[in-house]
Amino acid sequence: MNAANIIDCLSNSLKDNLTLNSTSCVSQKEREVAQHFCETITKLNECKIFEFEEETTLDVGETSNEYENEDDKNTFYDDNSSGADDEWDSKDNERERHDLSDYSLEYMKEVVAYTDAKDSSGKRRRSWKSVHEKYKRIPAQTYISRFRNYLEQQGTKRQKIQKVDEMVFQMFVEAREKNLMVHDVDIQRWGLKVAKDMKLNEFHASDGWVKNFKGRHGIVSRRVTNIVTKHESANLELIEKSKENFIKDFYTRSSHFRSSQILNTDQVGIEKEVHSTRTLSFGGEKKTFGAVASKHATTHSYTVQPMISLDGKQIGPILLCLQEPKDCEQFEQRYK
Repeated sequence: MNAANIIDCLSNSLKDNLTLNSTSCVSQKEREVAQHFCETITKLNECKIFEFEEETTLDVGETSNEYENEDDKNTFYDDNSSGADDEWDSKDNERERHDLSDYSLEYMKEVVAYTDAKDSSGKRRRSWKSVHEKYKRIPAQTYISRFRNYLEQQGTKRQKIQKVDEMVFQMFVEAREKNLMVHDVDIQRWGLKVAKDMKLNEFHASDGWVKNFKGRHGIVSRRVTNIVTKHESANLELIEKSKENFIKDFYTRSSHFRSSQILNTDQVGIEKEVHSTRTLSFGGEKKTFGAVASKHATTHSYTVQPMISLDGKQIGPILLCLQEPKDCEQFEQRYK
């Protein structure tokens, strides 16, 4: 580049754009500015390689170009106003940092629906001023765009964690309705699965969360008092009805016999299947059920069977069964 050409072009540009009135007296400050321009042009003339640096900043919470462009394409206007109201209120209190978790999903949906309402021509009916008059909790217009984004992402982190809590509790209720034994590790596993489905990767289902979860829903560790099979759990109502019919029939028939003539016998066995004796369940329930794969495996084939009468006396010998044979016919032939 030719420095003389640069100076001539600069001189002509200044004459065209500025009103220049030279004076006989030149100040020291003017000499310094001229010297700075001279050094800059000299360095520019001597350079053979130029590097350009560009810096981009993001001002969180302020008006974004994306939102401004959106407003340019979809101009708000009020039915009762003369035109669109696109001005932004620059008061300090509108720039305060507000946590979106303070707004419920229902509130966000209502605000967005009210803001995005359109007339017959397809334009938005309401200005930001109208929206703010109705929803004064919203500090700035940018929150409407943020509401839309959060609704698309299925809510804030706090709301997602609340959803995890609700879904895990529903899974717990369903498990206990089936009399399945539940422990802390099951609650953690359910929580991690639900959080993964919701893309809440920062949720870890910590021990503290499990403890708070149990406290919120009144869940405690209880000893299993009744062992039932899954089949029995599924037919619990039918079993209860059968029990009521049996008791009613017993009182009808027993009235014709003495207490010493009414006998009862039952087996007392040793559990064979190892199962948990405690489970998480609701506090205050009268019976805590736990389902197993097979009741026969828990009662074992080694049994003791006494017989007693209704008046509380033992009748006959106590039967002891050491092992039930698999093939009864061979057993009979062997010991005949």
